[in-house]
Amino acid sequence: MRIPPDIKQSIISVGSITAFVILLILNKPYLIYVFIGGSIAVTLGYSIMRTAKTLPLMKKNSKEAQQVRKEYRDRVLLRHTSKDTQQFFGDYEQERLNLSKKMMMLMFIPLGVMMAAYVGIPEILRLVFAIKLAKFQIAEVYFVAALSTVGLNIVLRRRMGLNYTAFGQGNQLIHAPKSYILTEKGVIFDPPQKMPDVEYSMLKFPAKVHRIERERNFIEIESADPSSPQQIKSVRLYSKDISKLSDLLKPYSQQSENGNSEGFIEVNTATMKT
Repeated sequence: MRIPPDIKQSIISVGSITAFVILLILNKPYLIYVFIGGSIAVTLGYSIMRTAKTLPLMKKNSKEAQQVRKEYRDRVLLRHTSKDTQQFFGDYEQERLNLSKKMMMLMFIPLGVMMAAYVGIPEILRLVFAIKLAKFQIAEVYFVAALSTVGLNIVLRRRMGLNYTAFGQGNQLIHAPKSYILTEKGVIFDPPQKMPDVEYSMLKFPAKVHRIERERNFIEIESADPSSPQQIKSVRLYSKDISKLSDLLKPYSQQSENGNSEGFIEVNTATMKT
């Protein structure tokens, strides 16, 4: 059974909170500093490890993309430059701005609740009821407040419609290349971020088409290739002619048992808020 990433992150958070509370009760400042330093080191180490694992995959993908560009130079199905898609990127930037606002709310609302409980409850008890909490009791208040923010974070994330499988803003918004080439092998485009020896990226076919939004002029697809790097496993393709792009993609989408293209989901933006 696979644990959803947000639940897994919550379990890690609860473990960290519990360890920190124990250190507060022990009242050993040097252990608290060691714990904080260790947490930072583990976080940085994990980031470095992920980058080290991803870079070779991105380089390999880039070489394949260059080879396909060369072999299919005269057999391109569709070519879009930044001039063709620029008019639609106001939509993408607005979505990015809205996402930034949601991520800020997700950061500050739980933090505000925790600080209000941690600072406010002992002060209210002291001023109103003349009750002064011991260190152990204050640690308990912190523990309860911190745990409440873990649950609040999950609830807010789901209520805001944020992808529960990703925790960074970059993972919430699918990469939308400004220029791309559609071939029989896949979609070739500029990489989402600059990396050494990575000039192009390619989303390989077959692929699943998750969303078609005609009024917003884009289609989102995901490669069915398990070896694809996560950063380029999904892309959003903007186009003036969505019908043409959809028709070109259909032969390379995965087929369901009844023979129909799998994953084509049309979204009527006229009846929903984006």
